[in-house]
Amino acid sequence: MERLRAGDPEQIGPWQIVNRLGAGGMGIVYMGTNGTRAAAIKIVRDFLLEDPASRTRLAREVTSLKKVKSKYVAEIVGADIDASPAWIATNYVDGPSLKTLIENEGSLSELHWFELASELMSALAGVHAVGVIHRDVKPSNVLMSATGARLIDFGISFSSDATALTRTGMVAGTPTWFAPEQFQNTKITTAVDNFAAGSILYFAATGTSPWGNEDTSVANTMNQILNKDPDLKLLTENQRIIIGQLLDKNPKNRISAADCSGLIEGIRESAGLTHTQNPQSAGSMKKKIAIAAAAVIALGAFAFTQFSGNSDSSITVAAPSPTVTPDPMWSALIAGDSVPQTGKGKLFSLYLCDQAVIADSLKIKELTNPAVTPTPTAKVITGDDRCGSEFDTIVVSGPVNFEKEKRDYVLVGSTRAGFLIQYEFEVSKK
Repeated sequence: MERLRAGDPEQIGPWQIVNRLGAGGMGIVYMGTNGTRAAAIKIVRDFLLEDPASRTRLAREVTSLKKVKSKYVAEIVGADIDASPAWIATNYVDGPSLKTLIENEGSLSELHWFELASELMSALAGVHAVGVIHRDVKPSNVLMSATGARLIDFGISFSSDATALTRTGMVAGTPTWFAPEQFQNTKITTAVDNFAAGSILYFAATGTSPWGNEDTSVANTMNQILNKDPDLKLLTENQRIIIGQLLDKNPKNRISAADCSGLIEGIRESAGLTHTQNPQSAGSMKKKIAIAAAAVIALGAFAFTQFSGNSDSSITVAAPSPTVTPDPMWSALIAGDSVPQTGKGKLFSLYLCDQAVIADSLKIKELTNPAVTPTPTAKVITGDDRCGSEFDTIVVSGPVNFEKEKRDYVLVGSTRAGFLIQYEFEVSKK
């Protein structure tokens, strides 16, 4: 992160800008907040949106990306492609990029490598399933959060009818992580993302790119990718099986993301690499459980010695106090927030912030079991202190079902500017 510079915006859409997260040839990324969640907001550079058709295409792809069913893709939480400049907001992911992680900590163990491989290919399978090609899959666009990898940065994604070049003749993306066909100005397919994933997984396993560093000349990188084979001897046998099929130079022979996900899970299961908890953590957990069990046993022994072993018949046992049933506790977490909202009682009430919300447009649907009634209700308060005078406060309330561990909901609606809003949240007993 870095501080805002002179000329940086203070507000983008409903997001108050906090600082810069980074910048590149395709845009500048800021961190913003709308009062209840943080987001990464990317400003899309004008040359990528040279005409109305380009804006229409990107708007269509944003709509498609909102349909992606993968928890390993940073969720799009807002966008305005018609704005000047255009912007796309995704959930903020707290964690270093894969590039930073490998450069600082070294290559991944085979166990953690397989976790990354599974998450990355699952993300790409979800993106490809809605007809979008990322086109810039690289280590700096894979963030490593505590809950798994997240694929980010769809600022130059293209639909399946795109070619490698922009209208200005500029190649969009980072050549070190290109597929062969991206240098040839031919029709590109989802296979380019899969080739890039193979290069990324090679980097994660070895600490080096199979084609040279990102500062290597484009001509040398192009020659390597088009004409050379990577050195797979640095990989384990299981890694070679996966990476070899991803780095096939012929896109028609390259394994798809969905098929690769199945291959990875099959190898993990047969090799016993599906256990996500490292042995040290497992040992520590067992030790904690043993200590807790010993404490319970010791406490029981102490109680038995003090009371059942005492022969003094003059001991008076006090009458039991009336049983007081405490109010049940609930917890509500909005997707993208790191801290849940909590409270007591059989009814929950949570709030979130947005702008220019049409109250009558708000609808709530339960995802856990859509047939369950009653559903929560939502109301809009203007000028509430929780969100401030510039935002609308959406208050959602409803009954808590303490018989279930968790219930998932989605709130949808629209704004007076014509934008759709969608928030997913869960309510659980605490």
